[in-house]
Amino acid sequence: MRAVGRHGRPPAPRLPDDTDARLRAIADGRPVVEEGVVTFPGSTVPYAYRTVHRPDGTTDRHLVRLDPPPPHPFH
Repeated sequence: MRAVGRHGRPPAPRLPDDTDARLRAIADGRPVVEEGVVTFPGSTVPYAYRTVHRPDGTTDRHLVRLDPPPPHPFH
């Protein structure tokens, strides 16, 4: 709680999590690619993701569900 009569500074705006990669793509003049596997909160289903940050500031994101392989026919 603030003391009465004091002026508080508003909180600094939160930057997006991918700000570093976006700025690196712009500064280096070449795409920055991030790839990995993620599971979302409350789920056990894995997804592969690929994010491409381009030097013009645009971003492409691809998300693919990683389904388990079909059961072996001899089991």
